[in-house]
Amino acid sequence: MSNNVSGVLVADIKRNALDDGPGIRTTLFSKGCHLSCVWCQNPETKSPKQELLYDSKSCIGCGNCMKACEQAAIAIQSDGVYPVDKLSCILCGKCVSACPVQAIRFAGRHYEVDELCNKLLQDAIFFKHSGGGVTFSGGEPTFHLDFISIVAANLKQRGTHLCLETCGLYNHENFKAKLLPFLDLVYFDIKIFDGDKHKKYCGVPNAGILENFKLLIKEASVNVLPRIPLIPDITTDTENLLAIKNFLQDCGINKVGLLPYNPLWLSKPSNTKETALYTRNEWMSKEEREAIKEIFKGFVFRNF
Repeated sequence: MSNNVSGVLVADIKRNALDDGPGIRTTLFSKGCHLSCVWCQNPETKSPKQELLYDSKSCIGCGNCMKACEQAAIAIQSDGVYPVDKLSCILCGKCVSACPVQAIRFAGRHYEVDELCNKLLQDAIFFKHSGGGVTFSGGEPTFHLDFISIVAANLKQRGTHLCLETCGLYNHENFKAKLLPFLDLVYFDIKIFDGDKHKKYCGVPNAGILENFKLLIKEASVNVLPRIPLIPDITTDTENLLAIKNFLQDCGINKVGLLPYNPLWLSKPSNTKETALYTRNEWMSKEEREAIKEIFKGFVFRNF
């Protein structure tokens, strides 16, 4: 495996993460995803390309960004609408440097292998004492399979526990050869069982995802946890959940991660000039949760 693979855009690095695997972890959110789910919790990670984020709540209307932009691509408005003309913007970053409150900033930062590994291991002492480690998330980490594989190999040489959060859409043979040998845990999302509905709500069919899950369960020596993002009126209908349950049982699996819907993401799409295609702004009710628990009665899952 060559270390000459170019770097990757990282949307965020979250330290002291407690929900992305065992122990205290550092989670890497890379940019780029094969799917385009209408409820995406991290829409700023969908595109692998650099973008500008604009936070209208932080903006103080000073106009420094407009003055700094030599392309006249920025027009701050009082209504908080995304102010950047993406066709004119050349992503020079002068507006980012000029903003005193970081209301406008880049959605990702470019990292090479060594710098990224050193960044991810800043809390290595906490990994050791808590049973934690590094989690690859996104976006979709396997979108950058060669680069993430090199990072994983580097971290594994330093004794780091590694977890992957994946949508499951990847080339299995490449994944098996390049990344899987370094992983200790895989969180594998199964969102919608019906292929047509999966394409409607996630942008692509799911046959490859389901096949990859079966192959992973059959061949992997690491712990694999299937997870279901619970999106009311999309993934939570009884037919879908029963279909996934039956599929898991057919694979010999009786455990599942149930991920309750979080409406706090709804402010994010406008930061990149997207329109939210799913707009529920309420948390899941106790009744909704209990009904889902009943469907997966007999399964092992974290109480939610």
